[in-house]
Amino acid sequence: MKDGALKGLKVLEFGEFISAPYCGKLLADLGAEVIKLEKPGLGDSARSWGPFPDNIPHLEKSGLFLFLNTNKLGITLDVHLKTGKDVFYRLVEWADVLIESYPPSEIEKLGLDYANLSRLNPSLVMTSISPFGQTGPYRDYRGSDLISSHMSGEAFGNPAEGVDNLERYSPLKGPMHAADFMTGLTAAVSTMPEVLFLQTNGIGRHIDISAQEALASVSRQELAFCMCEGLCPTRELGRKRRGGILYPCKDGFVCLWIGPHWDKMVEMMEKPDWTQLEMFQTPMARAEHVEEFDRLVSLWTMEYTSEEIDKSAIVHGVPCSPVRSVKYVVADNQLAYRDYFVEIDHPVAGVQKYPGAPYKLSATPWQIRRPAPLLGEHNTEVYCQMLGCSPADLVQMRQAEVI
Repeated sequence: MKDGALKGLKVLEFGEFISAPYCGKLLADLGAEVIKLEKPGLGDSARSWGPFPDNIPHLEKSGLFLFLNTNKLGITLDVHLKTGKDVFYRLVEWADVLIESYPPSEIEKLGLDYANLSRLNPSLVMTSISPFGQTGPYRDYRGSDLISSHMSGEAFGNPAEGVDNLERYSPLKGPMHAADFMTGLTAAVSTMPEVLFLQTNGIGRHIDISAQEALASVSRQELAFCMCEGLCPTRELGRKRRGGILYPCKDGFVCLWIGPHWDKMVEMMEKPDWTQLEMFQTPMARAEHVEEFDRLVSLWTMEYTSEEIDKSAIVHGVPCSPVRSVKYVVADNQLAYRDYFVEIDHPVAGVQKYPGAPYKLSATPWQIRRPAPLLGEHNTEVYCQMLGCSPADLVQMRQAEVI
């Protein structure tokens, strides 16, 4: 087994559910030594989320938890107890990076804020993830995937094509936990420059991640129109006048980017009479009559299947994608060729198929070194072998519900 690109990087993960664990996973899958800290008893709240094999809830079989926590060591610790806090301080002294995702006021109340922890470990890189960041009037507000999606403005523009009844159709957040994953990805990307700075200068830093800002950053086109042109997009049908748009077909939908490819699109549709009308001869004219334009394109797409349109688009050079369900993604030939999905054998959940890495590294390939940890699986390894506790100490901590 080859060493990962981040071999030697020591990471303490003190956060739960998705954002912080996803940040930790991205580092762990690249070879970092990540110790995941969970609450004694029930552990990370992601353990109670599905999907579960055979739809039977089980702390060790959550598909969400299993995916998010590959390649990590798992321990339990209650930092609200004095003994637990003392142990946490020792782990901070060990770590190069601390990832945490608790409310700023709670972290400060526990004495686990960067000001205190950096005294213990001046070279500590601490990545703090919260709904609205460490400062500002919203710093202590609770948040969620749903709240981040709407407070960032990201959900306002979904569906992108707009709706024909503003009162009936509400703005939609992205599917599942997209906002939480984007926040975790932002945290991981933001952590790496500070790790490089640490390795060069030996000085730690504090990274302040706001989920609201992480999501607002992916609404950049909408923000650009508002800030640069003074245009505040509406949610009315036909709002999208540039880029790709969804069109119905016989078996679902296709996304076609017609804009600068108008002449190729006309050829692909075999030059219907309506394409010669003056109202469709320039990009500006097509944008002005976008409702009628989209209606006429839809009449053409509905005559074909998504596969037929996709094949024709490839021939004519029109950017196109069928709108696929997860069922088709799992069976995709391209993903299979690149070995994107991998099977991992977990001691309780058994062999399951997981999404792999969206990248290929030539010298330090992505690999699964261990499945997601059982609750408290590595308590003995971390507390006894790494921190020097005795077996008797471990028993006492269990009895006191510290671990």
